[in-house]
Amino acid sequence: MRVVEIIEKGGILLRPPCGSFEDVVGALVDTLIASRSLDPTLRGAAVRAVCDREAVASTAIVEIGVSVPHARLAGVDGVIAALAATPTALYYAMAGVPISIMVLVFSAPQLVGEHLNTLASISLLLQSTTLRRALQQAPDVAAAMRILRGENGHGL
Repeated sequence: MRVVEIIEKGGILLRPPCGSFEDVVGALVDTLIASRSLDPTLRGAAVRAVCDREAVASTAIVEIGVSVPHARLAGVDGVIAALAATPTALYYAMAGVPISIMVLVFSAPQLVGEHLNTLASISLLLQSTTLRRALQQAPDVAAAMRILRGENGHGL
């Protein structure tokens, strides 16, 4: 499955009222639960796994204002992902360094290759300044999906 299809299935949040890394992770985990991509009983374990992993090594790509936190989690079926974007900051990686796009990724523990391929595809997709700016300014989820699909000249 293409990374855009994985994100479409998992969900997109535009301009969520967050503030901290953990707030954004929680909001995206809730989006995955709402889309039926993640079992609600895994909520606490999912947030904890990502926050624990982030404490070891940041997934922020500060030069472009993007973060791709991820974890392999028992109980996940396949690879799942959800995206959040805002024109300002979802959270700050450090003082004065806003992160405006986050893609949260979970996969089943045995899917090491698929997990890494998904992370690489997301990283490649978000290298485009034009795509990032368009996502940050998307007026609604349908427009964000058109941007991701490349219907506006972008996409992977």
